[in-house]
Amino acid sequence: MTQTSPSPQGTPGPSGTALLPTVVATGGEPTASAPAESPGPCQPAFMAARVTAWDGAAGHRIASVELVNTGPGPCSMFAGARVQLMDGSGYILIDGAPPAASAVLVVAAGGVLTTVVQDGNYCGPAPVPPVTVAIIFPDGLGRVVASPVSAGDVSGVPPCMGEAGSAGDIEMQPWSP
Repeated sequence: MTQTSPSPQGTPGPSGTALLPTVVATGGEPTASAPAESPGPCQPAFMAARVTAWDGAAGHRIASVELVNTGPGPCSMFAGARVQLMDGSGYILIDGAPPAASAVLVVAAGGVLTTVVQDGNYCGPAPVPPVTVAIIFPDGLGRVVASPVSAGDVSGVPPCMGEAGSAGDIEMQPWSP
């Protein structure tokens, strides 16, 4: 789940949401700082993502995902993000909901964030391989489509646990440095 409570200070963030303190991802232990010290938002063009593995549990599929800042300097992003399960043709199999307010992470150049994405109940047509995850950036900045585990991978497609056409679900845990 990506739901977190607003900060006690009520510091306004993008779109009027309240933010938690900033966590700095530098490769060592995370450190907290004031949200005002954050660099500009991470741009999808300078972020690379990949699915490193898929696991399954109780009708769900769970992706381990890495996100790397390939840009020339640090950038900031929310710990929670909207995610999508996509097939190889770009078709969105399952579309996630926007997350609640979350902490802001500062990602150093070359910094890596990790998360797990869980999806369930896909009752649509057979997907075109490979199946992967997309991370949606807020405020219309765009998205990053994660590199799949392999070119023919469809292991991220969860079984249909309802009637044909019933809605699926997808969510991510907050990014961690």
